Amino acid sequence: MPQVPQGLPTAAVVCASLVMAACGGGGGGGGPGTKRLNEAGCTQPYFLTAAPTPESGADPLLASQWHLGNTGQSGGTPGEDLRIAGAWQQASGAGVQVAVVDSGIEVLHEDLRPNIVAGGSFNYRPGAHFGSDYPLPCAAGNVHGTAVAGIVAARGGNAIGGSGVAPAASMVGLNPLSTNMDADIAHALGYQRDRNAIYANSWGSPDTGALYSSDASFDAAIEQGLAQGRGGLGSIFVFPAGNGGNFEDNSNYDGYVNKRGQITVCAVDDNGQRPWYGETGANVLVCAPSSNTRSAITTTGLDNRYIADFTGTSASSPMVSGTVALMLEANPALTWRDVQLILARTARRNLPGSAGWTSNFGLWHHPDFGFGTVDAAAAVAAAPGWQTVGGSVEQKYCESGVRNPNVAVVDNSLDQAVSDTVSIAGCDIQEIEFIEVRFTAAHSYSGDLQIDLVSPNGLTSRLAEARVCSIPDPDDPRRRLGIHCGNYEGWRFGTVRHLNEPATGNWILRVADLQAGDVGTFQGWQMRIWGR
Repeated sequence: MPQVPQGLPTAAVVCASLVMAACGGGGGGGGPGTKRLNEAGCTQPYFLTAAPTPESGADPLLASQWHLGNTGQSGGTPGEDLRIAGAWQQASGAGVQVAVVDSGIEVLHEDLRPNIVAGGSFNYRPGAHFGSDYPLPCAAGNVHGTAVAGIVAARGGNAIGGSGVAPAASMVGLNPLSTNMDADIAHALGYQRDRNAIYANSWGSPDTGALYSSDASFDAAIEQGLAQGRGGLGSIFVFPAGNGGNFEDNSNYDGYVNKRGQITVCAVDDNGQRPWYGETGANVLVCAPSSNTRSAITTTGLDNRYIADFTGTSASSPMVSGTVALMLEANPALTWRDVQLILARTARRNLPGSAGWTSNFGLWHHPDFGFGTVDAAAAVAAAPGWQTVGGSVEQKYCESGVRNPNVAVVDNSLDQAVSDTVSIAGCDIQEIEFIEVRFTAAHSYSGDLQIDLVSPNGLTSRLAEARVCSIPDPDDPRRRLGIHCGNYEGWRFGTVRHLNEPATGNWILRVADLQAGDVGTFQGWQMRIWGR
């Protein structure tokens, strides 16, 4: 099961290639007055620190958290942030429970513990503390989950550390990534789904440009959460787009983040630009802040400490989780579909002068940024008066039959791209919310293929790019080692690009081979459309 946290340490290229590595910086060992947690399977004992004395007052690190309030303190553009000040005037996340799904969370951290739900966390690591309320990091360097948790819901106004996006939200820690077991991941994504409203994830498949399919148990957990979570309103699943932009990766090559019902989050820097590691993908809904070559995120570290070097979409994704917590406090009756529609509708156009922005049936869309950067103030303001579209039961879907064009793809020629057309008729979906495309091709190097879905109105979802799939050489991160891209055998692509567009009409799937030396055949495809 390929899973890597989507945060980048200083040696970012190396970290992105490590399966189940703990990415992100900072942290340290125990200090005076601490006690050890001795657990079977731990290479190092971890230190538990006594609970802090509750206080109130300004958070000393808040001014450095530019993602919450960008005044130019990081050297970036003032205002390129989450617009959190306006959101906090309306909500703090109180009464909303968030599950942080990672490889270990210091639930006893002084800036997290006030928001941790007693008895709500779960430790998946085998040993004496299996199933306990302490899903703690095993090794001193495993800061990733603790950093993510701090971005979501570090306690605000307690005169220590900084603040989370939802500073009064309730939070639990789940560490299924510590075992790398599909069953544990699936269990965590459904853990107490009647209580956990949001599942904050900052992990995905390796960012190599290759195809990584999701496990069946994972898919089932997402489906069950959408249908059953929060009493039928649906669990909110937030995932990162990934950090493989420099390796020509695309978020749609990761089967763990391209599924219906997920909020997939990209990154923008403190100037509103796509960072060097940023991935595109038609499945990406919105972006949130993170670093580029500088200006990393300040958040909680290990042993009651704090770090200022957290980055990647591991940082962006929990910002959206926190924003959703604010929205659900403002309107607890929002369904999972409502949440996605509000985020898309209220997102703002970062880099508004970019030529990539196009009108999308009342929305704006950009291939680098989805529907834009999350505007927490606007999203929270829209929540109370939102007219619900319903949950999973009310969502409609239409699907085409399986098409089998079986046409040869001309080698190394964009001008001679091949295509096939599906006519969607008799479908009463007037406003699309998500499209799934299943694609099959027999090709000796699938990375040669560029794949586009073109709607009846001419809107294009770029599903795949031509690329050279690769991983970094562990001995020299500047070198790339070629690997197989994987095979398109009923591969699932997801797209939100066509949000609000009507479903009826002729849909075209266009396939081109853009690299010389390998040939193949566009064998078949099928599309399913969800909406209202």
